[in-house]
Amino acid sequence: MATITQTVTRSDPPLRLQPSAANDDAIQLHQFSGDAVVHRGGGVSAETEDELLEPSQPEEAPSDLWDSKEGWPVVAAGSAIFFVYLGLIYSYGIVQLHLSEARLASVSTLSFIGSVGASISPLTAMIVARIINRLGHRKTAAIGAFFVGLGEFTAGWSTESVPAMFATQGFLFGIGTSLLFLPAATVPSLWFKRKRGLATGIVYGGAGVGSAVIALSLEKMISVVGLRSSLRILGALAWAICLPAAYFLKPPAGRGRSVSRVQWRLFRSLKFLIMLLMGALATFPLFVPPFLLPLYVSSVGLSSQAGAAILASWNLASAVGRIGMGFGADSLLGPLNSLIASLTIIGITSIALWPFASSLGLLIFFAILNGIGSGGFFSLTPVVVGAVFGDGELANIMSMIVTSWTFGYFMGRPLPGAGS
Repeated sequence: MATITQTVTRSDPPLRLQPSAANDDAIQLHQFSGDAVVHRGGGVSAETEDELLEPSQPEEAPSDLWDSKEGWPVVAAGSAIFFVYLGLIYSYGIVQLHLSEARLASVSTLSFIGSVGASISPLTAMIVARIINRLGHRKTAAIGAFFVGLGEFTAGWSTESVPAMFATQGFLFGIGTSLLFLPAATVPSLWFKRKRGLATGIVYGGAGVGSAVIALSLEKMISVVGLRSSLRILGALAWAICLPAAYFLKPPAGRGRSVSRVQWRLFRSLKFLIMLLMGALATFPLFVPPFLLPLYVSSVGLSSQAGAAILASWNLASAVGRIGMGFGADSLLGPLNSLIASLTIIGITSIALWPFASSLGLLIFFAILNGIGSGGFFSLTPVVVGAVFGDGELANIMSMIVTSWTFGYFMGRPLPGAGS
C-alpha cells in the first residue's frame, strides 16, 4: 500500500514536478522555495526533509559579488596582459625605426606589418566571441598568450625578410592579440558596477605603463644585444606574464555569458549604429602617434633616444588617461560624457598641435595631451557599452563594436607613413 506524506507550510509559491529516479510512476512535488513537499509512491527514498527542501542554485551571481575584493585579482590579470600585448603593439614604432634604418622596406610597408598584427583583433572579434562561448575566457586567453609569445619570439629570426615579418610579427602575433583582447577587456568589467570605470581604467592602464616600459627598455636592449635577440626576449616575456595571468580571467557565475551569433536586432538601434560609426572613425588616428612618433622625431633632427622618450611620454600619459578618465566616468562626468571629452582631446591635439610640433618641448606637450585622450577612449568604451546596453551580453556586443575598428586599425598607420 502506497504511503502518502504531506508537509505544507505555505502554498503561495509555484510548484514544480520532477520524475523520481527510483520509480517512473512515482512523483515528487515540491516548491522551488522549499516550503511544501509531497511524496507519493513507494519508489521515493527516505531522504530527510531538509535535503528535500534544499533550494536550487540561482543562475545569477549573488549581488554582493558586485565590487567585491574577488574582482581585483581579475583586474590585475587583465592589466598584466595589457601591459605585455598592447605594450608590444604601442612599442612597434621602435622596431619599425630600426627596420627602416636597416633598409628592410619602406615606412608604409613596415607600418602594414604592425597594422596586420593589431587589426586581426577587431577583424576576428565575432569569431573570438564564438570561441569564448565554446572554450571559456581562460582557455581562450591562454591560447592567445601562446600565439602572442610565438609571434614575437619567431620574429627574432625574421628581421631580414618582409614576408617572414608579416607571418610572425603580423599574423601569428595578431592571432594571439585577437584571442587575448576580449577576455582581458570584458571579464574585469563583469565584477564591478560602482567602480567599473576605475577597474577598466586600471586594466587598460597596464597598456600605457607597459608601452612606456617596453619602449624605453627596448631601445636600450637593442643597443646592447641587437634587434633579433630583443624580439626573442620580448616573446619569452609575453609567455612568462600572459600565460599565468590568463588563469585568473574567470567571470562571476551567471555574468560570463558570450552569445555566439550576431545580434541583428541591434542594427535597428540608433545608439548601436552611432557606437559603430564612432568606433570606425575614432580608431583611424589613434595608432598614428605610437607608430610614427619615433620616425617623426628622427626626421626633425632629434636622436632615437629622444624618440623613445617621447613615445614613453605618450604611453605614460595614455595610462593616466585610461585610469583618470575611468575614475571620472564613475564619479564626475559619467561614461558617455567622458568618452566625448576623450575624443575631443584626440581631435584637437592631432589637428592643432602635431603639425606644428618641431621642438622637443612641443612634441612632449603633444604626446602627453594626445596620450591622455587616446587612453581614455579604450578604457571607456566597455564602460559605455555596459551602461547603454547592459551587462548580459557585454562580450558579444563589444565584439561587434570592436569589429568596426578594423579599418582604422589597418589603414590608420600606413597611410600617414606612405609619404615617408
